[in-house]
Amino acid sequence: MLKIILPLFITLFCLSANAAEAPSSKEALLERFLEAHEAKSYSDIEALINWDGVRKYKAKMIRVYTRNNFGRKVLKTEFEAADTEFLKSFAVGPKKYHSNLPVTHLMRIYFEDTVGDEEPEFGSVVYLVGQNSDGYQIAIAVNDQKS
Repeated sequence: MLKIILPLFITLFCLSANAAEAPSSKEALLERFLEAHEAKSYSDIEALINWDGVRKYKAKMIRVYTRNNFGRKVLKTEFEAADTEFLKSFAVGPKKYHSNLPVTHLMRIYFEDTVGDEEPEFGSVVYLVGQNSDGYQIAIAVNDQKS
């Protein structure tokens, strides 16, 4: 009996996970990100990212960097205006890049970086907020294949 029920459960779980819709607003994207951060769930954060055009090495670095932030206390968040024209095509040295979604805003998350009795230090992480017809996701700067 368990051999029959277990595959059905796994199939239903996978279907419901894939059916999750993209957030309908930048505020909903932030809320889902913070919930995933608090739960230390990389898979939930991973689902909020647009992976189109992202190479394996960069995906691995995003995973490592995101997990390194788990456990850090979030002090505050804010949205900032983004230079949307710049993010459509920009260069770093000889390499050219573009965001893999049209960027609408920057999402800044401030963390407290205190260890033991040290004076508090503060750091922040900035994410590109992109929008497509499905909703909002975290956009990534990817290599321009033409360069």
